[in-house]
Amino acid sequence: MIEIKNVDYSYRNKKRVLQNVNLEIEENEMIAIIGKNGSRKIYFS
Repeated sequence: MIEIKNVDYSYRNKKRVLQNVNLEIEENEMIAIIGKNGSRKIYFS
């Protein structure tokens, strides 16, 4: 299982885009993260 709790994320310009996000992904469960092209769906710093 993958679990995230109380995740917040803000860009360097301080624009908050996530606040208090919680997610559980069970074994053998499929998920998809979707969004517009160029919307930094897999950007981590």
